[in-house]
Amino acid sequence: MALVDVDRKPEAERPTAEPAGAGTDPGDDDSPWSRDELAEAGISERDPIITTLRDIDTHSRAFERRLASTLTVNQTDLTAMQHLISSGPLTPSDLAARLGVTTAASTLVVDRLVALGHAERHPHEHDRRKIVVVPARSSVLRAIDELRPVIDGLGDLVAELTPEEHAVVERFLRGVDAVYRTAATPDP
Repeated sequence: MALVDVDRKPEAERPTAEPAGAGTDPGDDDSPWSRDELAEAGISERDPIITTLRDIDTHSRAFERRLASTLTVNQTDLTAMQHLISSGPLTPSDLAARLGVTTAASTLVVDRLVALGHAERHPHEHDRRKIVVVPARSSVLRAIDELRPVIDGLGDLVAELTPEEHAVVERFLRGVDAVYRTAATPDP
């Protein structure tokens, strides 16, 4: 889950390490936000909410890289697997639309997933001229095993909230989601 993808400065212009307490691991060059970019936007990096959102983004990216490595796929293939697992069977053109790639590129993704045993091609149930891509059960179970600590940990945190805290956290997270959804939507 990437919170923000900003244009990153060339390697030579980026600081080599963040000072302790900056909210990310020192030297984490995957962080999408630089100290200067936050300051230019009028955002105090010392605000604990901003720092925590940055930390969540950094750790989420690290988790996704580890998950992709464990499943021996690249980031695009992992995203395709996430769509297949959450949505069920998809045609290659539906998968292409969700990934934001051409159908030709989607075919290459499907080829890789099938070759690795993460997906299977099946005839479309209503239109035999089409195929659908189905996530392989063994891959779904393996991905769920890897996700289980995150799912359980978040569930435990939510269970600890009082109803009032739950309402506040939910309202805030819906607001964060709306900000990113709006920012991700192209201008008409």
